[in-house]
Amino acid sequence: MREFLLFTYGTIGDPEFFEDLLKRKAEYQTAQLHGYQCLLNPDTGYLFVKPSNGKQVSGKLVAVTEQELAILDLWEEVPMYRRELQTVECKTGRKQAFVYTQNHADGVPINPNHKLDRASVLLEIQTFRNWIDNSLTD
Repeated sequence: MREFLLFTYGTIGDPEFFEDLLKRKAEYQTAQLHGYQCLLNPDTGYLFVKPSNGKQVSGKLVAVTEQELAILDLWEEVPMYRRELQTVECKTGRKQAFVYTQNHADGVPINPNHKLDRASVLLEIQTFRNWIDNSLTD
């Protein structure tokens, strides 16, 4: 089974959310995405990244399958987010990884105290996952 690297910086980088979304535990390694900044969509409360010279985003790398990428594309509402292949840096060097971006979106800087309502996100993930699971069995 072919695997791909995914650079995560938000919901997918949370082990509990990842496990609920993809029905398995994640094995992460830390990574940096250079030339991008992470912003907050004030309407949704979710993070996104977009190009920005001189900035960098700290995140995590995780291996995912093609089937998992298809599920994540639905979760990330592609084409609202766009999945791009970018170069990221980690302890073992430079790697090619997919990253979900919103290159033309407007956002606000992240407040360090910003926290998603975990219970609401978990409910959203469970509802989404039930929809996926029911779609696969129909």
